[in-house]
Amino acid sequence: MAKYSVPPNTGKVRVAMGLGGKYAVWNGKQGKNEFRILVRTRKQAEELAKLINENRHKGEVNVWD
Repeated sequence: MAKYSVPPNTGKVRVAMGLGGKYAVWNGKQGKNEFRILVRTRKQAEELAKLINENRHKGEVNVWD
């Protein structure tokens, strides 16, 4: 499992198709304020986005393989 830290200014995240057919949880920003986590399946991405949008994390999220 990988652990990602979630910055407080992330905003609302959404599921997007990343490079190579992988799904990404992305906040829609570019540059230094961009926040993106790549996962394998759409189901994992939707669960992770829901967790982050509902603030049910304590600054960190675990991503499973």
